[in-house]
Amino acid sequence: MSLLLPAQCQITGASTVKVGDSLQLMSNTAAKCIDCYRWNVSSDELLHIQSSAEGKIILKALKAGTINVNLTVETADGKFTCEKNVEIQNPSPVKEKQCDIEISDFKDVKVDDSTMSFFPDKISQKYFYYWQATYSDGSIKESEEKIPQFPNSPSAIINTVLVKIINKSSNCFSVITRTYDEKFWFPKVEKVEQRKYIQGSYQQIQSKTRQF
Repeated sequence: MSLLLPAQCQITGASTVKVGDSLQLMSNTAAKCIDCYRWNVSSDELLHIQSSAEGKIILKALKAGTINVNLTVETADGKFTCEKNVEIQNPSPVKEKQCDIEISDFKDVKVDDSTMSFFPDKISQKYFYYWQATYSDGSIKESEEKIPQFPNSPSAIINTVLVKIINKSSNCFSVITRTYDEKFWFPKVEKVEQRKYIQGSYQQIQSKTRQF
């Protein structure tokens, strides 16, 4: 009967990534606990683990080459292992060009409790803009506005924001990518316990001390 069962573990996500970019991979297997996912890469020199949470992992491509990503999942039915090969490619010559694009960074601004806005450090009519926000569940939202707005909440957290700036005259482009984690958007504030002192109790202790 075991031969008829489908594969119990699979890693989903892109199989290629450019040097300097980030890659998110996910597991389709439900583990028996939050910490029951064990991710591993065959070489830290090529692909660096930026963050991992439950069945998701974000990797940073450092050098060109082929690397193996391995995942072990402990489930209610036992332990399963799966792997995925990822090809890391050098950026294309077009992407490496300066392209006379003056924009080198972008900022994030909170619009309200569930909306974030992003805008380049310089706004110019010389460019087209393409924005892409990737979420923790793997979903993607896109915009061609100069200053887009994307939803962002504990139930739908933005992991990566990418902007592609295209020079209208030369049609060349530049890409800027920024990666975030849950703690950046929603930092956990530890509660500080405050003790309450009652003046009557303090006076009572004072009077007893005087008796000695």
